[in-house]
Amino acid sequence: MNHILFPITWACNLKCPDCCAPRKGEIDTEKCVSNILSKKGEVEWVYITGGEPFMVPNLFDICDTIREAGFKVGVTTNGTIFKSEIADHVDRFGVSLDGDEEYHDAYRGEGVFKKATDFLKFVKESGICETVVMSVAFKGNEEALFKLKPIVKEIDPDYWQIQRDINDETIIINPELLKGD
Repeated sequence: MNHILFPITWACNLKCPDCCAPRKGEIDTEKCVSNILSKKGEVEWVYITGGEPFMVPNLFDICDTIREAGFKVGVTTNGTIFKSEIADHVDRFGVSLDGDEEYHDAYRGEGVFKKATDFLKFVKESGICETVVMSVAFKGNEEALFKLKPIVKEIDPDYWQIQRDINDETIIINPELLKGD
């Protein structure tokens, strides 16, 4: 294993219908961070997920503690809560996009697509860390993902990650493959 997934919270500002987060219960972040630190030398990356990580008040401090121990830190977000100073605390952002604007907003909420793509564009244009567009392909969003392709090309992330469904394999698409038609 070369990474650890750290669900830092189940709290989220969105109510996506197929979310896999349990939305209840507390996460003992101190215990989790202690367990992560004990894996030094065994793993390279710690991916902070949720819920929505930006809802955790001391997210920056947690990221700093993990990075100072020698790990690389990625944060997976819905991209709707933007705190530009987080860039100094992470190595990679993954932002969820389920399809084109029409589909994404119908699924996650009005205006969410624009916030998420603005977040990705800011991070990419700033060159502050790596960017990943994270999509889940499931029955019903195939066409929306196809329509997302030119938008992903425009954003030009470092990676486009497509997971076939919550418990299936993940496919990483190198953006170089998106160049051209």
